[in-house]
Amino acid sequence: QLSIRSQLLLFVHSPSAINCCYIRGSIMTNMNQDDDSNWREYNIHGTDDDADQPFDIFASSTDDDAYETIQYDIDNNITINIRSEKDYDKSTGMSVWTGSEVMCTYLRRHSDVIQNKKVLELGAGCGLCGLVCRMALNPESVLITDGDHQVLTNLRYNVELNGLQLADAATLKSSNATISCPQLIWGKNHAIKFAEQYGKQDVLVATDCLYISQSVYPLFETANELLEKTGLFLFVNSYPWVCPTEMVLDIATEFGFVSSDDELWYHDDDREKRKNPVHVFRRRKEV
Repeated sequence: QLSIRSQLLLFVHSPSAINCCYIRGSIMTNMNQDDDSNWREYNIHGTDDDADQPFDIFASSTDDDAYETIQYDIDNNITINIRSEKDYDKSTGMSVWTGSEVMCTYLRRHSDVIQNKKVLELGAGCGLCGLVCRMALNPESVLITDGDHQVLTNLRYNVELNGLQLADAATLKSSNATISCPQLIWGKNHAIKFAEQYGKQDVLVATDCLYISQSVYPLFETANELLEKTGLFLFVNSYPWVCPTEMVLDIATEFGFVSSDDELWYHDDDREKRKNPVHVFRRRKEV
């Protein structure tokens, strides 16, 4: 089944796209009423255990009927296809969420932020932002990462679905692939090992990837280890009732990241209600 979200990334949210995300948003509203331990995110960040995690954290799905393909038409004759799950599951990473679509609009309007830069998407889910960067914004390289093995399998499928060649750490700089989908579990120790393999990045992108409060601290531990000193961390949280913005900003400050109100960016549809802002985090300048 092919769902088409025409012109979405030409700075217009199509009604079908918004409705899709709002349906899933209504499920998110009830999320905290369930036992957190049922969620895959909890199984990674729900405890204080920072021991090394095995690669295959979760079983992969092989049921092709569980998926649909969403088509995004971008200017310059670029089309991006994204495979996502039709029905909501216990992972937040198998569907396209509002925040990623807002972020893609921001990136298209601020292409200079990505051009010739090393870009890493954190908690990438279906990988829409990373694919837009790679296919439309001329980065030096793109890493599209997630911690969930099932999500990674789908991420790699989406990269190849769009005719791109996957690279590994050894060939990322020496080949024409310039895109890779490695596993990245958040936390200081994991991020240090990741940086040894892939290096530090110029731009980090994270959208709608905080669904339990325990994930906020590991997210910024990871950003702190992987971002260049002069780099940017672009962040959208469309579900602030799950992880309040105040909490996110407080923990960001602990790690020396600041987001200026002057740089908050809103999509045209959200500006009046000040919903779904893109936060541009920078490292605090040392005095």
